[in-house]
Amino acid sequence: MLSLILFQRIAELFVIIFFGWLIVKVGILKSEDSRCLSMILLYIIAPSVFFNAFQIERTPEVLAMMAFSAVLALISNVLLILLGRLSAKLLHLDVVEEASIIYPNSGNMAIPLVSAIFGTEWVVFVTLYNMIQNLFVWTHCRMFVSGERKVSLRKILLNINILAILAGALMFFLNIQLPGIVHNALTSVGNMIGPAAMIIVGMLMADLKMEDLRAYRRIWKPTLFRLVVTLMLRLVVLPLALVLLAKLLHISALNPQGETLVMTALIPAFAPAANVVAQFSQIYGRDAKYAGLINAVTMLGCIVSMPLLIAVYQM
Repeated sequence: MLSLILFQRIAELFVIIFFGWLIVKVGILKSEDSRCLSMILLYIIAPSVFFNAFQIERTPEVLAMMAFSAVLALISNVLLILLGRLSAKLLHLDVVEEASIIYPNSGNMAIPLVSAIFGTEWVVFVTLYNMIQNLFVWTHCRMFVSGERKVSLRKILLNINILAILAGALMFFLNIQLPGIVHNALTSVGNMIGPAAMIIVGMLMADLKMEDLRAYRRIWKPTLFRLVVTLMLRLVVLPLALVLLAKLLHISALNPQGETLVMTALIPAFAPAANVVAQFSQIYGRDAKYAGLINAVTMLGCIVSMPLLIAVYQM
């Protein structure tokens, strides 16, 4: 059963989180040393994954499936924003809480899961989700957390991950294939995205103290309602939208594994709260420690929520 496989893969990632936690607790490294690994993840590992994901054969079927995934990612992000806004109004959540509900950690968490469960050829669809989410992150999320009302197109286009996606997409449309040695090297680097991201999480979690937990007793709100929002998307909104889109676009006629395509497009939306919320909170004077705490708690909760959501979908 897919949900059991997903549970196993998430459990493996949590073992790696423990390694990151342990290396700080025994004094080998400090929590702030994770910054170096974060830079490697941001500027080398993630771009390698995004760029390499487009090294697939260009066919009409693949183009149609990519278009479907892009539309689905757009709908998913819009729905998350609308549901997050509604939850925030009803429960009087602050900016950090609302942003944590809206934006999932769709890259570092979803890519290794999709790659391990379905195969590397399906990573391109998660990459498309990340590209569209990044457009929302650097527009809506940045303006929302900062309180500004200006969009920097330059910052969006010069984001290393967006550049990697655009370069990979260009090579895909031009049918340019990388030499085997380069492709294999990028694949090897990209395979580190899951372990590297989890080690970083573990190192950051090692710095959390019980005083921090006691200071933020409202942590249950974003955690619980992030799961509720995800559950709504999984059970009602997104499944219905997917059925309608599948009918309109005749996805089942394009690929016999249409259900797998749907799940690889949805898994990113089930991920924990995005790390970028904590990063923006730190830059723009919000409560970055609180944002990091939300990220850690939702990360722990996803080991149960994600397999359950997939199980419900399969039912």
